[in-house]
Amino acid sequence: MNFKRTTGEKALGNAGLTLIELVIVISLIALIFSIAIPSLNSVFKVSMNAATREMATVIKQAYNSAMVTRKVHRVAFDLKEGKYWIESGPATLLLDTAESKEREERRKRFQIRSKEEEQAAAASQPGFSQETAVSRSKSSLPNGVSFEDVIPEGAEEPIREGLAYLHIFPHGLAEQAIIHLKDKSNHHVTLVVQPVVGKTKSFGRYLTGKEAYEAQD
Repeated sequence: MNFKRTTGEKALGNAGLTLIELVIVISLIALIFSIAIPSLNSVFKVSMNAATREMATVIKQAYNSAMVTRKVHRVAFDLKEGKYWIESGPATLLLDTAESKEREERRKRFQIRSKEEEQAAAASQPGFSQETAVSRSKSSLPNGVSFEDVIPEGAEEPIREGLAYLHIFPHGLAEQAIIHLKDKSNHHVTLVVQPVVGKTKSFGRYLTGKEAYEAQD
């Protein structure tokens, strides 16, 4: 004997089928995310490692060029644009002395300038220009990687915006500086520039100034 399904039974069957389909779709989405998220983390980690190696290479190139040309060099970091490059100045550029720093402090007491004006003044320091003999173009951080901050030697606070500089001198000394990078997966890297040999040590986490210098000992 054949029994016909009622309208209510058909509705229930359709509803049950839709629910099963929904569960399958949600399961597929969860599976895709479980595969994609580790892959994204791996991509960002590779980018971070590449950025660390390239920056260490550029700093070493600036150090070697300063020794060979007998000119003061500096590595410029554009924290907003995520770019960095090498500049060189005249061989006669003098280092700051206690007397020159004292004169500068006296001048600052009578001339108040914003942080942006101070950075613009540093960028326009006479005699510095991009050192194209070492690198013809500016280097860019990989996608997903950015500057967190830069702590030049003697800085009271980390520089988090605008321009920052690392100076390297012809007699074989570089400023001791700390560079912090981060990526979109919340990985952090600390680069510490060693003042004597121009090498850069990297650490896979954010280190404060004190921690970074102690980690080198």
